[in-house]
Amino acid sequence: MAYFKDKLINANNAKKSDNFSCPVCKGKVVLKKGTIMSPHFSHQKNSNCITLIEEGETEEHLLGKQQLYFFTRSNKTLVENYLPEIKQRPDLLYKNLAIEFQCSPININKLEHRIHGYEKQQIKSLWILGSRYKKRFGQPSTNKFYYYFKKLGFTMFFWLTSKNKLEIRYNCRYVYGKIKYQKIEVSSLHELIQFLNNPGMISHDPINIHSLLEEMRKLQNQLFYQNKKALELQNNCYLHGHNINGAPVECHYSHTSNPVLGKEYLVWKIILLNELVDGINYKELLDRTNDICKLKVHYPLINNPQKFILKEYANLLSILSKKGYIRIIGDRIQIIKSLNWFDDYYQKIQKISQCEGAFVDRI
Repeated sequence: MAYFKDKLINANNAKKSDNFSCPVCKGKVVLKKGTIMSPHFSHQKNSNCITLIEEGETEEHLLGKQQLYFFTRSNKTLVENYLPEIKQRPDLLYKNLAIEFQCSPININKLEHRIHGYEKQQIKSLWILGSRYKKRFGQPSTNKFYYYFKKLGFTMFFWLTSKNKLEIRYNCRYVYGKIKYQKIEVSSLHELIQFLNNPGMISHDPINIHSLLEEMRKLQNQLFYQNKKALELQNNCYLHGHNINGAPVECHYSHTSNPVLGKEYLVWKIILLNELVDGINYKELLDRTNDICKLKVHYPLINNPQKFILKEYANLLSILSKKGYIRIIGDRIQIIKSLNWFDDYYQKIQKISQCEGAFVDRI
């Protein structure tokens, strides 16, 4: 967008002229309208406009912003509208919703700063990711863009420039250490809102002994190939006289976890049981486990992400209590009977394989 005769004009609709100016710095900008890149305005050399950091955009970003403008289906949507109070310029601004099409890398601190800036202006932000992030789905660099909705669970948004559609990946969860999700594509903001309100059926994952055994084998392989983190956790178990691969079967009673714990869910439960001693404060047990597992929780688009760890913690303590292993008195955990740790991976595999039907019934 640029000013032309005191009116904002979209690069798509603009014609060659020398009278375009930047909406932010009021300096002269040049219309670039060719056959390779999407139409856009560019500052002249030596400009000191604060928005210059965003120039040199990729074709995906330029095209995506134009497509998202039509995605809102409103002529009241503002493109690259500068907000001087917070010195930010969302890709699009629709009413009190800032839409950001994120294609390039952004660190967690800058992301948090941008989100909090919008919040100061009572503006919600919708972060939609490009192809770079789509390829890295499930990795830490992408996980910081998770949303959480009560009806959808953990959710992430991707813009598909080739289809001119928004892909919604929802009900994201880890099952036996592997990420799973449902997805749907929508063509307008109205469709998106309708889906958020009425998502339909949410999938659930049945118990699968073969997947359980595969998850255990992965941990065994990490030790075999001298994985540094796995060895550190194994040494922690040794201090209590346990083998990390001989953890009690109660670790496997819950096989699905949220992305906050992700593929580390099994190890997190093993370490927690390893640190469980009679009379321990239940908050101390959780804090110690999180420290040992080096658990980092950075989800700036989710309100209080720690609650998802607390939920998994409460579920595990509930299992142990129902099975008669512990009782909680005040803020202390009392051990009633000891959990059964196996000598090694092979003993545990043999036991579970022999009692497969009984194991599933116990879960």
